Amino acid sequence: MDNTSDLFRRLEQLNTIGAALSKERNIDRLLESILIAAKTITHADGGTLYRTTEDGKALRFEILRTDSLHIAMGGTTGNAINFPNLPLTKDNGETNDSMVAAYAAIHDKTVNIADAYTEAGFDFSGTRSFDERTGYRSQSFLTVPMKNHEGEIIGVLQLINAVDTKTQQVNSFSSA
Repeated sequence: MDNTSDLFRRLEQLNTIGAALSKERNIDRLLESILIAAKTITHADGGTLYRTTEDGKALRFEILRTDSLHIAMGGTTGNAINFPNLPLTKDNGETNDSMVAAYAAIHDKTVNIADAYTEAGFDFSGTRSFDERTGYRSQSFLTVPMKNHEGEIIGVLQLINAVDTKTQQVNSFSSA
């Protein structure tokens, strides 16, 4: 498939998704649809959707999916996510720039990481712990702040492991 037809297919997917999302009134289903659509469009194996807590001091795991591990938690699944919130500030009041999802929310920046195991500047110890427990290898990350209609950060969408559809190999997320 050439780049033009791939782009056309993705635009058609976005149009279909946008129409479906505009009709959804259940917030869990809406957020789940956003995560699944983002995973589909980017060919991501996994993804997490975080929402800011009511006090605005942390990110709460809302929905988690990893297709290759058959993990589906949060959202409409009925499977609780028992991971601790990600604080946006440290105990000393400094911003929590060491966690990529917190960094994206705090600085309103998309972060694209090719390989979490070689990336300097972020703490991926929780990711490594998850990988050790499951045998997974979290590699590429695309972390995007989510905003409401007033431009306020309401959460973070994090996609994990972009998969090449031809080779099935994990690669980095496109910067385009």
